[in-house]
Amino acid sequence: MNKKTAANIDEHISSFPESTQVILKKVRETIIKAAPESEEAIKYGIPTFVLSNKNLVHFAGYKTHIGFS
Repeated sequence: MNKKTAANIDEHISSFPESTQVILKKVRETIIKAAPESEEAIKYGIPTFVLSNKNLVHFAGYKTHIGFS
């Protein structure tokens, strides 16, 4: 895992081992399916989905866990 802030969600996901990437991609797909009108962004250094100019959800991979808020 690279400590540099990713420029986009693809870059964030690709910085993890394949097994973690699979989970992060599923989280991303689930968010898109639930809120297709949302937009992707990097905020606070982590993947974020924005809806109506408000943060809808944040998710991120870490060394030993995946965060979702």
